[in-house]
Amino acid sequence: MSCYHDRHLRNLFIALSTALLSVSTVVLCGEALAEQTSSWKIAGIVRDSANSPIPNASVYLEKSGGSVLEATTDTAGKFVIGSSGEGSYSIRVQKPGFRESVQTISLPSKQSVPLIVVLVNSPSEPAGGKSSEPMQFNDSTDFTVAGITDWTAAGGHGSDVNLRTSEALAKETRGLSVENSNQAEPSKRADSRELLIRRDQLRKQLGSGERAGLHKQLGDIDEQLNDSLGAVHEYERATQLDPSEQNYFAWGTELLLHRAIQPAVEVFTKGTAAHPSSERMLAGLGAGLYASGLYAQAAARLCAASDLKPADSTPYLFLGKMTLASAQPLPCAEEKLARFSDRYPQDALANYYYALALWKKKGNTSSGQVESLLKKSIGIAPKFAESYLQLGIVYSAQGEIEEAVDAFQKAIAANPNLAEAHFRLAQVYKRMGEASKARQQFQAYEQVQKTEAAAVEQRRREIQQFIVVFKDQPPTSPMREPSN
Repeated sequence: MSCYHDRHLRNLFIALSTALLSVSTVVLCGEALAEQTSSWKIAGIVRDSANSPIPNASVYLEKSGGSVLEATTDTAGKFVIGSSGEGSYSIRVQKPGFRESVQTISLPSKQSVPLIVVLVNSPSEPAGGKSSEPMQFNDSTDFTVAGITDWTAAGGHGSDVNLRTSEALAKETRGLSVENSNQAEPSKRADSRELLIRRDQLRKQLGSGERAGLHKQLGDIDEQLNDSLGAVHEYERATQLDPSEQNYFAWGTELLLHRAIQPAVEVFTKGTAAHPSSERMLAGLGAGLYASGLYAQAAARLCAASDLKPADSTPYLFLGKMTLASAQPLPCAEEKLARFSDRYPQDALANYYYALALWKKKGNTSSGQVESLLKKSIGIAPKFAESYLQLGIVYSAQGEIEEAVDAFQKAIAANPNLAEAHFRLAQVYKRMGEASKARQQFQAYEQVQKTEAAAVEQRRREIQQFIVVFKDQPPTSPMREPSN
């Protein structure tokens, strides 16, 4: 496991050629549910124009104003996606390198005739992800970064857990940069005078001809000098001159870090199409989609990233953080986090995140396995407060009050600043009729919340946020993620 993994554990709670693609879909009637509604399964196969199956295509079933269900094609190009309730649904099919296609179906289907969805290959990338021609950058972006603002002007107050998680994911995405991971500690870096001298030298070199590498270096220096606006423009120019994986990632990460969410998603999407084998590009796209409030799609990108390099812990850690923050189970999270736990059975986080995924998907029906995983996590890391907290939640749901109290107390002993542990313990004390103890824990909860909110506010004030101009629109502050 990498040093990034250790850092993740320490910071766990700081938040979290045109080708055709056809989908042959058959709507299968299901059994009536207990509430007298009916359920259906939509089965299909994703193929290309040569009738070859395409694995890892994303299929979304959406109902207006409702939830989004998602499936991913297997190695044979097959998928099955379930739905409940009659009505009109949209089916979206996505695959890096192809244009998204959307069609409408009605459930229940009157016929069993396959529904064919055609997805046209993106002109910026052939279906196979390779080309004999030199790679060209498609510079038809829909935005321009026009300035900067602060968090107050952007209206970014609040302590929503999903917002905090998106901020943490943005910071950790930046940590995936090879250049950043190899940088010296802040105290050992070049001082601002040395950076200014180096920046002047690079600018003079550009006078004799533009080179992508020089722009990339200038972007790195501008970021260290806290000139984020200069940095993002340098990264953009570097990508235009050389659409390499490194340049795409630097540009997308800079946008994401400074809360230009929609532009970041656009850049990471282009970067993923251009470099489909880049694990960190998919992780960055997942972080951007999460910040946009598209949690299911975000999870799907992290699951795909984990398939590229199953032994790398990074995608699992991102997915685990999303699972922790999500009120609902995320698609594919249980499967991938189970693999994480299987690959690293002696890793506390791996067992903890798999337990979370199981609990959020199956609840009390999985309590025995969840309890076992959490105890194993604690055995590996005896001071892992979050595992004690989740263990207490499991016990409380089962009505095992004494065990729940003991688990919450151990969570607080391991981390007195774990606000939810105080809140949960207060609730249990209230159920037990221990009014004084409940009041004490509620007060502790409020104090921790107040201190944590102040720290989050300070961190947000330290990050400059971009003002983005979209085509045919006036300047606006960065998109903010909707509250969940």
